[in-house]
Amino acid sequence: MRPPKYFRMTDYDRSLLPNPVLRKLEKEATSEADWVQTTGLSPGHPAWGIIYHVLLACLHPSGENTIVETGTNWGSSTIVLAQAIRDAGRGGRVHTIELDAANHKKAKNRVEKAGLSDLVSFYLGASEDVLPALARDLPSVRFAYLDGGHGVRTVMTEFEAIEPKLTHGALVLLDNTYPIAEAGEEARVSEALKQIVEQFGGNVVNLPFVSWYTPGLALWQRESLNLYEGLGV
Repeated sequence: MRPPKYFRMTDYDRSLLPNPVLRKLEKEATSEADWVQTTGLSPGHPAWGIIYHVLLACLHPSGENTIVETGTNWGSSTIVLAQAIRDAGRGGRVHTIELDAANHKKAKNRVEKAGLSDLVSFYLGASEDVLPALARDLPSVRFAYLDGGHGVRTVMTEFEAIEPKLTHGALVLLDNTYPIAEAGEEARVSEALKQIVEQFGGNVVNLPFVSWYTPGLALWQRESLNLYEGLGV
């Protein structure tokens, strides 16, 4: 692996965070050791703000707003997603998948403390197994945040599961886009992004200086022009 990069910010105004539970957890976090113990393996600031505001702007005013997340971890990003739904007032639900049973339980408790349990459905298991079955039962997907396994095969399995359900103008966010793999190692998110564009087209915006090991947050959307023609607004 290439040397790690860290772009998660710790010196910032906590009032920028969208939920009081996150604000409390992050209050004393000034180093990697702190945030790993408080908000877990989550991208942190400013990625939380990006996720929150992008979702806030993406939610359809009258259509279905189904949100998918892989890699719940301790529920920090889940709180961000659910808070955006609450604040938008447009309806919606987060479906989030976590592999580890202890993380799954902790996330459920934190989302409850954040006052957002009514907007979240939790699933325990590997995303490669859970998401394809879940996606088949979902009416559509308006927004997806893929932050489970970061190997190219896992990312592609996740993406291919949701792709048929993406609504017109839907967004997919992928964390950890920094090309960290070296020769002989399994390709990761950066390679998956290339494969996604090759197979499904669309447009990618990569924000390199957010998150930590590994950094980078990318937004993928199939349509970029004439969006309003299919949004019904």
